[in-house]
Amino acid sequence: MTETPSGPAVQGTAQDPQANTLAIVGFILAFLAPPIGIVVSAIAASKAGKAGLDSKLSKWGLGLSITFTVLYLVLVGVGVYTALSVSAAAM
Repeated sequence: MTETPSGPAVQGTAQDPQANTLAIVGFILAFLAPPIGIVVSAIAASKAGKAGLDSKLSKWGLGLSITFTVLYLVLVGVGVYTALSVSAAAM
């Protein structure tokens, strides 16, 4: 009797292509337009969570988007403060 060897069982997780695409777009937007990246990455993380998946890329996109948004707001605040200080000193 001949036994046919069976290979190791491969457990493939079905990825949600829409959530994966949103995660990629959100990650890219984290660098180009962070506030929009927050929204897109949050949607991707939500879709992945509902599908029972762990999307690290969407979490990274969300974290980077929040970080860059805060940094941009701080830089704008410093710029406004500096401009107002200089214009008040010039008067």
